[in-house]
Amino acid sequence: MRQLKKWKCAVCGEEIIEGQVFTFYSKGPVHWECLERELSGKVYKDADLAALLRLDHFLHEGIVLAKELEYLAQGEAAKERIREIRKQLEVLAAKLTNEITSK
Repeated sequence: MRQLKKWKCAVCGEEIIEGQVFTFYSKGPVHWECLERELSGKVYKDADLAALLRLDHFLHEGIVLAKELEYLAQGEAAKERIREIRKQLEVLAAKLTNEITSK
């Protein structure tokens, strides 16, 4: 059985466990729900920011799914392809999270 990575949420201080939807931003790792709560005042005033936040959430859900599929895949070629796609999603998500949280 593989070991799941764990982090401490920069907002609530609770544990984040690999497999949960979370992200990293300037303050550190954060549960997705904690990030949304922190940005809620801005999001409800800015439709563009709200749209970008929803897209970012979609990317982070894709990362979690890719990790699950990478673990489930049996062939090394399939695992490597899933890993490549996951890394691309991580890059896109990191850029978008940074853009959103720096507004």
